[in-house]
Amino acid sequence: MLGAVVPVHRKGPNGIDCGVIQLEDGVQTLEAMLWTVQRVNEEKDLLPGIKLGLIAYDSCDNPTHALEQSVDFVKGFISHLNVYHNDSDILCSDGQPAVFRGGADQVVAVIGGLSSSVTIQLAMLMNMFKVPQVSYMSTSPALSDRTTYPYFFRTVPSDMHQAHAMLELLRKLGWTYVSVAYSDTEYGRHGWELLSALAVNYSVCFASPVHRIDKQDFTDEEATNTVLTLNATETKIVIVFSESFQPSVVKFLLKARDLDVLERFTWVFSDLWTNKFSERADKSWQAKLLEGSMCVHPISRPLDGFNDYFMGLRLDHERVNPWWRELWWSHFKCRDEEHSKGMCADPHSTVQTVNGPSEIPQARYLHFVRDAIWAVAQALTDMQRERCGGRPGRCEAMRHIQGTVLKDYLRKVQFNDVNNRSFTFQNGRDGPPRYSVLNYQRSDTAAGPGPHLGYSWVSVGDYTLNDDGSGPSLHVDAARIRSRGDAPLPTSTCTPDCAVGHIKIRARDACCWHCRRCGEFQRPLNEWACEDCPAGQRPTDDHLACEQVPEECIGYTHPWAVCAMAVASLGLVCTAMVSAVFWTHRHTPVIKAAGRELSALLLVAELASFLVTFVMVAPPTAATCGLTRFALGFCFTLSYATVLTKTNRIARIFNQCPGAGPKKTRYTSPGSQLVITALLTSVEALINLAWLAYEPASVHDYYPSRAVRQRVCVGLDDTSYLVGLAYPLVLIGLCVVYAVKTRKCPGGFNETRHIAFTTYTVTIIWLAFVPLYLASTSTAIRTVTLAMSLSLSGLVQLACLFFPKVYIVMLKPEKNTKEVVMMSTCHRTLGSTGTLPAHHLHNPAAALVRARQEGRSPCPSEMGSDMSPAMATSLADHDEDS
Repeated sequence: MLGAVVPVHRKGPNGIDCGVIQLEDGVQTLEAMLWTVQRVNEEKDLLPGIKLGLIAYDSCDNPTHALEQSVDFVKGFISHLNVYHNDSDILCSDGQPAVFRGGADQVVAVIGGLSSSVTIQLAMLMNMFKVPQVSYMSTSPALSDRTTYPYFFRTVPSDMHQAHAMLELLRKLGWTYVSVAYSDTEYGRHGWELLSALAVNYSVCFASPVHRIDKQDFTDEEATNTVLTLNATETKIVIVFSESFQPSVVKFLLKARDLDVLERFTWVFSDLWTNKFSERADKSWQAKLLEGSMCVHPISRPLDGFNDYFMGLRLDHERVNPWWRELWWSHFKCRDEEHSKGMCADPHSTVQTVNGPSEIPQARYLHFVRDAIWAVAQALTDMQRERCGGRPGRCEAMRHIQGTVLKDYLRKVQFNDVNNRSFTFQNGRDGPPRYSVLNYQRSDTAAGPGPHLGYSWVSVGDYTLNDDGSGPSLHVDAARIRSRGDAPLPTSTCTPDCAVGHIKIRARDACCWHCRRCGEFQRPLNEWACEDCPAGQRPTDDHLACEQVPEECIGYTHPWAVCAMAVASLGLVCTAMVSAVFWTHRHTPVIKAAGRELSALLLVAELASFLVTFVMVAPPTAATCGLTRFALGFCFTLSYATVLTKTNRIARIFNQCPGAGPKKTRYTSPGSQLVITALLTSVEALINLAWLAYEPASVHDYYPSRAVRQRVCVGLDDTSYLVGLAYPLVLIGLCVVYAVKTRKCPGGFNETRHIAFTTYTVTIIWLAFVPLYLASTSTAIRTVTLAMSLSLSGLVQLACLFFPKVYIVMLKPEKNTKEVVMMSTCHRTLGSTGTLPAHHLHNPAAALVRARQEGRSPCPSEMGSDMSPAMATSLADHDEDS
């Protein structure tokens, strides 16, 4: 047996339990249950050998009355426990457990109720006795609490989905600023809580205040104040979250009519207002009220075959349905006294004959009733198949059906609904989200005749699960929605939509806003917030996405690069000219005294310093970056290693002790000098190669500011490039030391002033350019700083170390003699004749050569007082070798 709780009668007025009998929500629902049970019993694949029965009670849509009527269920449940659990204290005279007769002891599940308030009371009762309950129309989210109502199921979806559907509809139609009125019932309160919690996700705002309509004590004054407050807002859309026929809500709508503000609003209902509304108000204004209204209602599906069944019922059906006679005489044409004496009293008359040719509309939710009974039947079938091994009938294992076991079968049940689509309980307890979006329209635009003076509800969309299992979504054909008359759909927003790239900033009423543009490097994250574009990106013109900032890099066309290349080119020309002069006059004393091999190596270093500029300003690649890092310190090292080697050789030759014997100074030959220079330079080469091996050269994007993206060598944007200059700095310092030590050497060998001036000038250059390099955020300036430093250093070396010799060779040939070259700096004063004094014409090296040719030792007078034999020997060897 199945139990059922159905609101056959309406709730009575003024504290009365039951009112008038109702057709759609009452008797028609009960008949849908009886018809479904009949279909189950006829189905061969459902419960073979077992028949279902139904015991129904009238709840009168009243929680208190529903509990009173459920006492028989309680008696049956207790009787069931007496028989099968052997723990009864109530025994009959024969010693057997007391049994409640009438079939209630065989009830395995209860179907109902309709309203959430009634269903919640029943759910607590069913939980006490561990009996599954399946509702066909109770949608309160509170019933989804598995802890509080573990035995509750429903084939209709939770209001949670209805709130999502309503908000999605508002967003779809652009209604972002709406008012809300809800009934002060379990259904209405939970509905408002869901709407307010989810509205922010749909960018929907509710005008203040929200209107709560008391279910019992909603006075005429309160109705007037509610309507006037509602009319004072800017909204044109009003959500009514209430059961379809709450008397207090009807009073609210009638008051809107009386105050002549009814047509200003478009109503969005959470429940379907059907033709029963006309029982409380005249039909002429009902169409005026509902026209253009919207409703998000659990999906409507016709129950095929039920209309034929219902229209064929006769008066003797009261043997099955005890309320049938009351409905027969109150709802059909049998209320007419003349008609009732004839056709209505005929035992062969059917609903079709007594009601006339007009068809009685089928309640839209009857398919949920069918699904509720079908779910229990399928669960019992699954239990029979598993416990009875496929044998028909009630085997011993099904004599006692425990609710705890049947509950588990219900959670996993699966069958096809009236549309032949698979039905399963969502989360093991709720019906899948299935809603119809309805619009109240005139009959000339509606699909078929309507019940109210040519008006009817027309389906314009649905909110159902997607076929791909991605969840529910709304599908609405906005072109089919009709407003009042031929007016276009109303708009209901607090302010116009913001332009592209702007966001909304809340202002008054928390539902209104003003627009603000996102920052220069921001894009809208949503309607209310901006987000920064990633580093190196900026918004597109439409501010809908971020794009890369155009890449910048120094190249041969950059103005700073052109300047650096001009200076380097000047250096190359000067180097070429100096090289030509040195090569042409390589046999002259001045060039010999300068050291031809080391001078040539120094010119190569200068040439490399100028050429590196063209590599530095090239578009950065891994190859150019690696070459720049290596050459930056290497060119300086090669230059000053050469100068250091030269000054060291002169110092070792001329600073010998005067009393030393005639011993030649070691490692003063040209080959030795080149080897020493190579060894000194190799230290820098090893440092640079190790650096490149540890941190290979590469290119990356550098962002000195949000609007700039530069492609640079790794290291150029920090101070790591200066690592390669530490060793050359040491060499420069040693060059200064040896330049000082050679300050008393003969003029042709004495380069103290030149080297010192070179060192000071290079130091000043680096003191000027290094801070500029460190302070600048422009990689172009940093690159040019390094290039210019190399070029200017090279030009300084050319000017200080080579140009004086070029000047003597080209413009003062009279000074390009051995005597002048070997003359001590302190004795190089010219007489009035322009020639050196005779006592200053001693040439120790020449005297030593002549003495060796004559096979004798040189005289002291020929050597000079300051020249040791060993020093003279080294210079003579140098004079002969060079």
